[in-house]
Amino acid sequence: MLKRRSFLSLAAASPAALSVPARAQERAGSNAALPDWRTIRTRTAPKAEILYKTPHGKPNGFALTSRPEEIWITDQAVGSWVSLVRIKDGSVIREFQTDTTGPSGAVADEDDRVLWISSTHNSLIVKVDAMTGKTLAKYDTPGAGRKYFKRGDPKGRESRLLIAYPGLARPSGGLDDPPRLPGLGGGQFPANTQEWLTGRTGAEGILLKGDTLIYSCTACRSIFAVDKNSWDVQSVWPTPGNRPHGMSWDDADKTSFWNCDANLNAFYRYDLATGVIQEKVQLPDDPFTVCHGTKRVGDYMYFCDDTGWMCRVKWA
Repeated sequence: MLKRRSFLSLAAASPAALSVPARAQERAGSNAALPDWRTIRTRTAPKAEILYKTPHGKPNGFALTSRPEEIWITDQAVGSWVSLVRIKDGSVIREFQTDTTGPSGAVADEDDRVLWISSTHNSLIVKVDAMTGKTLAKYDTPGAGRKYFKRGDPKGRESRLLIAYPGLARPSGGLDDPPRLPGLGGGQFPANTQEWLTGRTGAEGILLKGDTLIYSCTACRSIFAVDKNSWDVQSVWPTPGNRPHGMSWDDADKTSFWNCDANLNAFYRYDLATGVIQEKVQLPDDPFTVCHGTKRVGDYMYFCDDTGWMCRVKWA
């Protein structure tokens, strides 16, 4: 968990140089209250469509390109495949394996030459060549850590769709059990323990505007904005749920974005300049999917279910 919650503003005029107003710093203290999520304007989405199998069995994230008919899909199964496909039918244009561990989100630079991939299970953000998959650089993930449990948390949501590739195990509900060692209570370790690093998790969904990477982080239930050159954290915003995942821009000007929570089965629209949540869209439980990877394309919101399916829901 972050020791200091900050609700810092993004400077609308210059995404490459994000400012931190002094008043925002003064208001953000260790005891700052979280927003009242119950007041968010909410609507219910229509029933989602199950479109086709993804190229590999555990899809987890999307990235759009400058060509509206294409989409990248990251996969968390063995091989860490990243596939460029045609949105209409899922046919593969090209694909490659990546030096990532449990990749979730991805985003392409404006010229489609570079992909930034959230290598979730080793808490790195990896920059790769979008033609070959060659690793160009690796970065730490601010906010990464071990997920924690909070009283009142929703249960880990597990898809009820059939496994698209039967040889693969069904994904779990996305929540690691807290460490419980024989004879000790929850979260307790032997007195001689010096360090505990297992279970660390990093970024999930990820977006890019100018020089700013914006990503969700389940470990601290927050969304981060990071300068991709200096790697300084510009802003941190809390999320309503314990499993913030895929992300998508809502408009061409990139003034607001959507973040889906896989356990709450809902999408939240954030104002980029303030981090304030403006709207909630609740997905129905029929079909009982788990939303990963989120991208708005025209009048539809596309997402993947990590049992191996591409899905979409009418949005506008």
